[in-house]
Amino acid sequence: MSDAARAVERLWESTGLVARLGRVLLTPAAGLYAAGVGMRNAAYGVGVLRSHAATVRTVSVGNVRVGGTGKTPFTRWLVGRIRERGVPVAIVSRGYGGAAREPHVVGDGINLLGDVTRSGDEAVMLARTSGVPVVAGVDRAAAAALAVATFGSRLLVCDDAFQHRALRRDLDLVLVDAGERGGLRRLLPIGPLREPLRALKRAHVILVSDRDDGGTMPGLAAHQRALRLRFAPRALVQPGATGWEEIGLAALAGQRVLALSAVARPAPIYRALREWEAELVHVLEYPDHHAYDQRDWHEIAGAAKDVDLIVTTEKDLVKLDAFPFARGKLLALRLGVEVEDGDDLVTQVIGDVAADPA
Repeated sequence: MSDAARAVERLWESTGLVARLGRVLLTPAAGLYAAGVGMRNAAYGVGVLRSHAATVRTVSVGNVRVGGTGKTPFTRWLVGRIRERGVPVAIVSRGYGGAAREPHVVGDGINLLGDVTRSGDEAVMLARTSGVPVVAGVDRAAAAALAVATFGSRLLVCDDAFQHRALRRDLDLVLVDAGERGGLRRLLPIGPLREPLRALKRAHVILVSDRDDGGTMPGLAAHQRALRLRFAPRALVQPGATGWEEIGLAALAGQRVLALSAVARPAPIYRALREWEAELVHVLEYPDHHAYDQRDWHEIAGAAKDVDLIVTTEKDLVKLDAFPFARGKLLALRLGVEVEDGDDLVTQVIGDVAADPA
């Protein structure tokens, strides 16, 4: 992400005069973007553009805003619960930020086979931590076919796919933040929305995060249901000789910490540090999906000279653990997910897909 893109993001929530002027100047661009989104959705609606169905049940997890609603940890929670029921499941990802465009296997459920440069940070993080196969590719219909052919998957969960209408889904799960439904309503580039909020009518299940202020549940159409979900820190993760290792959050207490992130919304890190009585000494924030380089490592190492720990996100850890940080100094915050009527939701997601025979 360029410096210009970061400046645009700062306009979204700012109320100052400069931000208001910036939004006015970018309003024509937002109008063009809205027209493009409307024309594309209309084309799918009347059949000018067509969706292609996979050969197995397909479910998407997505949102209507740019980043920060918890899609990736929720996807990991969901596939974990599906796997517990014996259903062969795989994750299909676009591989955002990765150089590879062709469909490829990022992980087989046990071994990590891709890397961040090729497959993107989110796909690699899921391949490393979900315990199920992960396949990535710009053409998600082709990636879905690869997952079925390679792993015999009978259920596909497509991460960040609500806007990817070329692949037909049996169920669309959409995450929203309760605190934003009455707030940010502007489309890109003057706001964070990929689509107008009315696009939520396409969703089958709306998952409302109450991590901000509780908010209100959305109004629903007859085919929809809304459930609450909550994200909370579950553990810390540190790179080890044989992989990532979980340690308790109590390890934060009394420690001087540098908070480091390249995600859309890093606030959960700061909340966790306060809740677990760490001393937040420094903060470094980079653009979402930032590819760390040697210059960044030197900046981070310089800022970390007078701290005990560097705390980041799992999505960042897949990129940062290649650098020579002192053992035990670099940790990632792992978020857990609690879902209202979670068992019932998993049943709805699985539908009539049969489990593997014991």
